[in-house]
Amino acid sequence: MSTQRSLRTTLVAGILGAAVFAASAPALAETPPGAEPAGSNAVATAQGLVLDLTHVGLAPIPVASLPVPVGEPGGTADPIAVPVPAPTDVLRIGNVQVGRPDVIPPEQAAQFNATLGGAETSLARMLDGQGFEPARSDQIAASVFGKAAQGAAVGAIVASPIAVAAGIIGAAVGLVVALPFAPAGLIFMPIIASTLAAGMVIAPFAAIGAGVGAVVGGIEGAQAPLPAP
Repeated sequence: MSTQRSLRTTLVAGILGAAVFAASAPALAETPPGAEPAGSNAVATAQGLVLDLTHVGLAPIPVASLPVPVGEPGGTADPIAVPVPAPTDVLRIGNVQVGRPDVIPPEQAAQFNATLGGAETSLARMLDGQGFEPARSDQIAASVFGKAAQGAAVGAIVASPIAVAAGIIGAAVGLVVALPFAPAGLIFMPIIASTLAAGMVIAPFAAIGAGVGAVVGGIEGAQAPLPAP
């Protein structure tokens, strides 16, 4: 009985040694002369290894998890950069920031900022490809988006009196069109017609203002001094 137990112990030790040698052999073979063997690779490979010894009458033996060295000897691991979350209390358009209205949820504000931020980054990278310095490209892109937003707002304000008149006329026309569909049509048609009429007036003015603002922003961004690093 003791002889059989000794045989099993010898088999277990031999298999463990063979497994560790097999895990470390590639790393040792690729180690250039004079360099330290990549022992951490062997340790990492051996982690989680389970030896199936059922064919010799023993239960599977999991190899104990060993600590894997991280970073340089005696050093610490490099810190992991934590992404800065998009602001949710402001709406950012280029170099223009406005407070988030209460009617806009924080999630939508973050999505709005992320979408426009990605478009601004794409414009800056395009300018990099045209030979601009990265700092100048970022400044031009931020100025273009900011001035475009301001121009669109100015255009909408300029068009607002005309849009109000167009909305009133649209509501009246929608009411006349909805009479054959009363009573349900009287609720929806005037609102839809008024919204379409006002939007058709505001949209061109806002688009013109955004275009002019983008041109002005591009010129200002190209000529303005860069901020101090």
